[in-house]
This record gives sequence, structure tokens and C-alpha cells, in this order.
Amino acid sequence: MSSKGGAVCPYCGSKFKDNEELSKHIDRIHSGSGLLEGDTSKW
Repeated sequence: MSSKGGAVCPYCGSKFKDNEELSKHIDRIHSGSGLLEGDTSKW
């Protein structure tokens, strides 16, 4: 999921410089998914 210190959104494939940026993106765009809390049931 991450490469060269970056992070990739598992929902849409957007690339971010780190997990913090990815987390902000998921909160804004894919909010309520629970992915970063370990809920993989919606994959």
C-alpha cells in the first residue's frame, strides 16, 4: 500500500507523501469508512 515513504489511498489510488496526509484525505473524501481503525470489512 505504501512505497518510498509515500501512502496510497486504498479506495481511489490517490498518492500522498505520508500516512498523515492519507488520513486527512480519507477523513475528507471517504469519511466514516473506518479503514485506518482496522475495519477492513468495507474493502
